[in-house]
Amino acid sequence: MILRHIEKIPAGKLLRIELDVEDGILLHTLVRGDFFAHPEEDFEAAEAELSGIPSNRIVELATRAFSRPGLSIIGATAADIATALGRAIDEIQVP
Repeated sequence: MILRHIEKIPAGKLLRIELDVEDGILLHTLVRGDFFAHPEEDFEAAEAELSGIPSNRIVELATRAFSRPGLSIIGATAADIATALGRAIDEIQVP
């Protein structure tokens, strides 16, 4: 199931999230928005690191992935991204 989620984070920036989830497993994550990440390759690696994880662990594992040494995110924090990803997953689980 492909899920698209848009959220305004506390800094006032928008995050646009796309998740592909199948049977409770995250297959693909895409995070875009009004922020800058440097180097971009590290940000993309953090997104890729989430592939194959159980969706119920996304906040914990995304916080770790987007807090990786050497990755700078300007305009958002790893916690902002992880929280938005968790809210996106919650949308799937609402009956």
